[in-house]
Amino acid sequence: MKHAFSYAAAVCCLLAAVSCSKSETDDAVRGTRGTMELTVAGTRSDSPSGEYDPLQHLSVRIYDDKGALLRRYTSQEGIPERYELLAGDYRIAVEAGEEAAASFTVRHYTGEEPFTVTAGATTPVEVTCRRTSVAAQVSFEQNVASAFGDSFAVWVAAGDTADETQIAQGSLAGLEFTADATGYFTLPEGVRTLAWKFRGEHASRGEIVKEGTLDVEPGDNCALKFRFSPDLPGFIECFTITVDDSTDDWDDTFVWADITIEGDGFDMEQTQEYAPGTPKSYLIGSAASIATATLAVGDELHDLLTAAPAGIAVERTDERHLTVTLNDDFFAGRPAGVLALTFRVTDANGGELERSSSYRLQGLLPIEKADWSLWSRSLTLRASAANPDAEVLFTLRTAEGEEQQPGVRNEEGIHTATFAPGWTTSENANGLTCHTPDGKGLRVGTHYTCVATIDGVEYTATLDTPAGDVISNAGMDDWSTYVVAGWSVLSGEVPYPNADSGTVFWVGGNNKQTNALCTGAEIEGSNGRCAQLKPMVAAGVFAAGNLFTGTFEGGPNFLDMYGLARFGVVYDFTARPTALSLRYNATITNVTHTGNSSLTTEELDQSRIFVCITDWTARHTVKSGSSYDETTFWDPEAATSLPEGAILGYGSQMLTESTGGWQTLTIPIVWYDREAAPAAGNYSLVISCATSFKGDYVAGSENNVLYVEDFEWVY
Repeated sequence: MKHAFSYAAAVCCLLAAVSCSKSETDDAVRGTRGTMELTVAGTRSDSPSGEYDPLQHLSVRIYDDKGALLRRYTSQEGIPERYELLAGDYRIAVEAGEEAAASFTVRHYTGEEPFTVTAGATTPVEVTCRRTSVAAQVSFEQNVASAFGDSFAVWVAAGDTADETQIAQGSLAGLEFTADATGYFTLPEGVRTLAWKFRGEHASRGEIVKEGTLDVEPGDNCALKFRFSPDLPGFIECFTITVDDSTDDWDDTFVWADITIEGDGFDMEQTQEYAPGTPKSYLIGSAASIATATLAVGDELHDLLTAAPAGIAVERTDERHLTVTLNDDFFAGRPAGVLALTFRVTDANGGELERSSSYRLQGLLPIEKADWSLWSRSLTLRASAANPDAEVLFTLRTAEGEEQQPGVRNEEGIHTATFAPGWTTSENANGLTCHTPDGKGLRVGTHYTCVATIDGVEYTATLDTPAGDVISNAGMDDWSTYVVAGWSVLSGEVPYPNADSGTVFWVGGNNKQTNALCTGAEIEGSNGRCAQLKPMVAAGVFAAGNLFTGTFEGGPNFLDMYGLARFGVVYDFTARPTALSLRYNATITNVTHTGNSSLTTEELDQSRIFVCITDWTARHTVKSGSSYDETTFWDPEAATSLPEGAILGYGSQMLTESTGGWQTLTIPIVWYDREAAPAAGNYSLVISCATSFKGDYVAGSENNVLYVEDFEWVY
């Protein structure tokens, strides 16, 4: 609300050389004059701290209707008690305070008002002065000091940067805040931003820096509230609010506190633990009659004076006092966790106050998407207990059984438990460390009942996880043709294990010279069409039958007799598989072509199927054929990464004997990295099937045959 700057001026005669004796001429002249009474209004009269009083730096100017300056006063004491003006139009301009680039105390106000003087009458003129300095109110929640001790500060300056070094050296006008305070800034010409910067030294996480800018106008109020959040990336949040430039700006240091909202016997600043049967009351008072009183609860807005709902009792003892009581009906049925309330009260003089209060309600907190992951197969349950010493037991139930874990209470008073798989660690045949999850944790396509038992009382919620991921053309039913890329003699139209030539998922090593390495077939026992992998020999060069995810092309020159197999497809995993399942039918025979390998014709030519979950930024290319590059060959059992990126996990199976028919094969997946997930958009899946495990060395059996179909993830 507005309060006068506490002086009034009735101004003296503007005419020069007026005689002291009374005459008819004097009376006629005086008949054309009027008296002006001046009041300058702001938001209060004095600075409460006594450090800085804008009225000690005052400038009052009065202009006529032509813009000519009639009078100028630079102090309250210098303004005369009586001021007479000729009838007519005028303008008064007032300045209070000083313009400072950046200050905790110095601020500047201006106001201007046109007025008209009527002959023989007194004209009251009120000039409202508004602050032109931008006010920046910086405050820190208690958890900032808890996290950083004394090793933190915020710097604020007008412009695009708040560099603390420049501010300390004086080359940049700005302020350093180490505790709650309000600073004032004069915006330079053309500048409409305030920059802020937080820097703190965390005991375990080291230095944390956050910075940003606010769009402002002269006279704006900006509130910068900082809190430490250990669960969010970046760890520091800054909430900014820009308020209009009215004379009732909430954070102006001139505002009187004429309205009060207090908890009856408790601190509203502290989160309250609500227990049934213990109503909570709020005492609202005002120096003037209360005009409106509302309570906001989430999307609900309740008018406390006319339509208080069930569960809220309002007692109005007189026009200036209210008691608002919340009982069990108000809290009943609300979800567990922190319930935020906001009271807003206005009075008959235009005063306004808003205060917040919060409660911790007992029960199982709502399960959010961030609480569970099918990739990590984990679920975190959270519960709030009114009794800080309560015992909380969490249960995860399915149709097959249940798991239980005791809750652990964190600093915020929330009890948590995380259900996740356990891991065993081992070494593979090449001495690389691998991890394997057990059967615990979250599974795909499952209905869960989640329970928090708090001091013997059960609170429940449900969670239904979606089905797992699907492998494209998993049954090998869809076939088309496509043209092998490249300019070599290998280029030409060949069978393609996808529905159309524009699909990039499965591919074989088919080319114009060996175009039946991977074809569709229907054989006894197959579920429709399947993929037939069969070796071929062209120009004396052995080529293994193969099927893999990726692309294939011939060499860049016409006479090139080698191919470029590029492994990997983009695949968005939503859940972590534990194995790859498929149906296969294999014929395994002795080696017929030793090629560039160490194999002999006395040995069996083993077929191989493997799967890799990768995080590659590009496909890995293998060069093989009449000329080959051994440095491009790769084996997921022998390396945790390639130049293209990491191999997160793999599964591999050697086929050492003929099956004599169809069999189901499950290939377990072990993990080099049990924490990371493939990045979106990266090449994340490789499945490879080959009739000859040394096929890259153009070695194997011309008589091997491998049929595959029905690829499926196991979870």
